[in-house]
Amino acid sequence: MFPPAKKIAVQDWMADPAARAVMAALGDASGEPAALFVGGCVRRRLGAAGIKAVPTGIDHGTVTAVTGGKPFEITTLRRDVETDGRHAVVAFTKDWREDAQRRDFTINTLLADAAGNVFDPTGQGVADLESRRVVFVGDPSRRIAEDYLRILRFFRFHAFYGQGAPDAAALAACRAAADKITTLSRERITQEILKILSVDNPADILVLMFENNVMRDLAHAEYQPEKMRMLCGLQKRMGHESLMARLAILAAGHDRHLDALRKYLVLSNNQDHDLALMLEAALSPTTLKERLYRYGREVGGQSLLLLAVLMDGVIGAEDMAVIRDWDIPVMPLTGEDVKRMGLAQGPEIGVILKAVEAWWVEWDFQPDRAQCLERARGLLVSGQAP
Repeated sequence: MFPPAKKIAVQDWMADPAARAVMAALGDASGEPAALFVGGCVRRRLGAAGIKAVPTGIDHGTVTAVTGGKPFEITTLRRDVETDGRHAVVAFTKDWREDAQRRDFTINTLLADAAGNVFDPTGQGVADLESRRVVFVGDPSRRIAEDYLRILRFFRFHAFYGQGAPDAAALAACRAAADKITTLSRERITQEILKILSVDNPADILVLMFENNVMRDLAHAEYQPEKMRMLCGLQKRMGHESLMARLAILAAGHDRHLDALRKYLVLSNNQDHDLALMLEAALSPTTLKERLYRYGREVGGQSLLLLAVLMDGVIGAEDMAVIRDWDIPVMPLTGEDVKRMGLAQGPEIGVILKAVEAWWVEWDFQPDRAQCLERARGLLVSGQAP
């Protein structure tokens, strides 16, 4: 084994008892960095140490150790035998440098032991990390041809860890193979795009992607990067980001533009529902508090931010405090309350509830339960409700 490139202070995750238990179970007597063995050998070692092993990817030499309620993914050293841009056939090896050559970026080849020794099998990872450069291992075009998802990963890693202009060779290789992204599954594309959108402010990295023809038609023609910057700034003030709101900005704030997103992305039912509801709520002519009450803080609050961005408006400190901190009330009257007034089960109960709710909202949610009951009785007595 080659000597460590540098030493860092022992991190909390290194000193974590669960992590140490896994490392101790996999170590050997030579003092070398943790030995990773294939298949049953790893499971036996973990089992002997009282650690649960789950064969989450056994065909590729991966098991997940579970100890202290925490999962640790363990993969043997590998080398590529065959790749097609989507999948890889691998063989196992004992050579750390050979394993490093199949990885995407030099900063992703760095290794560390529990004592804080950092090993740099390519000889470039430490320098690239310290200068905040995202560089492919070896020839960028070859690395990308092994897995086209690496194009999106390059932009994501540059957004999170890069500084200054992106590596020119990497950018050229990404641009040349950009059309190959459509050969990937929408599930894999979705994972990467949502990670890209989760950076502090993805506007600049999206500009870089689109300028290099990487998923340029993900955004609608009316999409404006400045509006993404505005939304992210408002989300920071609110103290909560929403990836669905950021997708809404990519769709230029119109539900009729969502088809372009769905061409590439597979959202969960909840995500898809929230995205459509945010766009609907953004156009709803309701007051600030009513919007929060009707749609909830996640959808209602983000829709207010969307509305401000789309209309080039501003949100004052007082309104932002309401969005962020207002204790959204619960309607103090229930169907059972109305039923006890003598109404039979049926649509009439809903009519009364809706009328009282509208009155309660109009009065800024101030009437209490007793006042709402009085209002319901008054509607019945006056004959203003069935």
